[in-house]
Amino acid sequence: MKRMPKYILLITCMCLHHFFAEAQQVPYHDLTHNSRVFGHPKAYRLYLPDTYAAGSERYPVVYFLHGWGGRHFSDDNAKLDYTALQQLVNKYRVIMVMWDGNIDESEPRPYNVGNHEDVKFRVQMKDYFPELTAHIDSSCRTLTGREHRGIIGFSMGGIMAYYLGGRYPDKIGSIVSMTGSPEFFFGYPENHTLYPVRYTFSNLKDVRVRMHTSPTDILYGLNEEVRAGAAWEGVSLNYQSLDGGHMVDLPGETRVFESALRFVADGFKHTLPAPLRWSHYDLYADFDVWGYKVESNLQQPGYLHFKHADKTGWGLYTHRWLPLGPAIAGVEAKVITAPVYEPGQQYQLLQYDLRTKKLHHEQLLADNNGRLHVKQSAATETGIYLKGDPAAWIGLDHNLRFLKNGQNSILLRLLNRGGEEVQQLRVRIRTNDTAVTVLDSVVQVKADKRLLQLPPVRIISRKQPSLHGEPFEVKLLLQINEMPEDEMILPVWFDVPVLTDVRVEEAGDGFLLYKDSSRLRLYTEDKWVAAAEEKLADEVLPARWPDGFTLSSVIKIKPGCPKDHVITFLASYETKTFNPIERIVRWGTVRIPVDSYKKR
Repeated sequence: MKRMPKYILLITCMCLHHFFAEAQQVPYHDLTHNSRVFGHPKAYRLYLPDTYAAGSERYPVVYFLHGWGGRHFSDDNAKLDYTALQQLVNKYRVIMVMWDGNIDESEPRPYNVGNHEDVKFRVQMKDYFPELTAHIDSSCRTLTGREHRGIIGFSMGGIMAYYLGGRYPDKIGSIVSMTGSPEFFFGYPENHTLYPVRYTFSNLKDVRVRMHTSPTDILYGLNEEVRAGAAWEGVSLNYQSLDGGHMVDLPGETRVFESALRFVADGFKHTLPAPLRWSHYDLYADFDVWGYKVESNLQQPGYLHFKHADKTGWGLYTHRWLPLGPAIAGVEAKVITAPVYEPGQQYQLLQYDLRTKKLHHEQLLADNNGRLHVKQSAATETGIYLKGDPAAWIGLDHNLRFLKNGQNSILLRLLNRGGEEVQQLRVRIRTNDTAVTVLDSVVQVKADKRLLQLPPVRIISRKQPSLHGEPFEVKLLLQINEMPEDEMILPVWFDVPVLTDVRVEEAGDGFLLYKDSSRLRLYTEDKWVAAAEEKLADEVLPARWPDGFTLSSVIKIKPGCPKDHVITFLASYETKTFNPIERIVRWGTVRIPVDSYKKR
């Protein structure tokens, strides 16, 4: 056989090399950046539209957050076709970044969230997200601002989408949670707090939100609770139920991912406007949102609640848990406002302390940037105004311990945190809860002082016990003249049978109640129960993944309680299923003689 000439062999090898190089080309770029948050280089995957290289156009950015065990380059549960995603990037003309939520190479669980034992590291994803976006904005031709930035998250990445969208509504315009986790502990190893998505949609009122679920997904029941939480908060949730279970797409397909990307891309054209008035829950001591910076000494699990904030003022509150956990004692904060005031102008500062029921007045100078620097305690309302400004009324508090079935009479208090003009107020009171009717839905009254109590408002409740973990409290909405609506949350008491065979067990310096093997969550208006000292014990729902938690009450009795006193509790407990994860809530009343506890 004749030997092939050398030049033909060389050409053949070169062609084969070119063929295999082309076959191995991928449409994305796997890159790294130096992360101050992590303290080492951090990887990410970058997709650029096919028009990027040839032009000078700037593009919006979509961030994809993977699930458990995933990285920026893979997620076995999501079943993404990473090559085919480039076609979607081209079609919707976006930059897409797949971040790496891995904290430690030896740890497949990302994001440093989960059950108590999963919160192991000092690294916090709330710090990494703005670092990554700053890097992308500085190294790529991006359109910056919330109207050009969105998040898609799968599974554990889904709860991160909810969380980051709520932490940074001024930096993110749209989010999609794809079969997302419903609640986890966030924070530090020594100080972390349960973040139940169903009670946090107040943070997401100004973000476009989409939820993907699947009836065959293990998390379907818990995500239906999340869906109910959005409705309870009045958030318009774009909802899609899909076949397939806990995944994004079937292998080789991009249909579902494209629907999520289309929602985010549409948000780039139809971003929700910045709010006139807003509220924010945060489980960290410090946060920065809508131009306001809050620094506090919060050092235990729980929430700061920055409430009904606008140019006329804000309220600062604390909760050990959401939505109506007891206040956290001793919290002090410094608030630096957005630059919405006249530089160098002297403003009137009003503060009302709800604990001492005292009003405090002083004058405060805006800095050269038009910001005010205000120190205050929690459970305090702050008002900012100039002499001659119009009044600025807010809902302050109410006297109702529980909303009970039948007719209730509630006393509502209002606070004027603006100018001191005398006004005729028209207060419209309503609720979105179809089982509750406000009989006195419009109240008109003359307002000639800072604090004003309205005449009794009659409310009829026909509430039935919730069957799952969806919010059961009632949101009362108040509109005072033409101001934005304010809200108050009313706890609810259900008419339910008495639970029998309930036992008492000591828990530290308090006690737990059990129905069979289930711990009880307890509610009471009894004056001898130390409500401010209540604690919650948590148990992870029994399932393949720790994606839900059962909470039960640890109760203390005040000193001096008569030995023959009987305490009545509204109680609930949960029965659970393994797969899918579903909590079925049972309700009843419990009557506990105090001497039965004190003998233990």
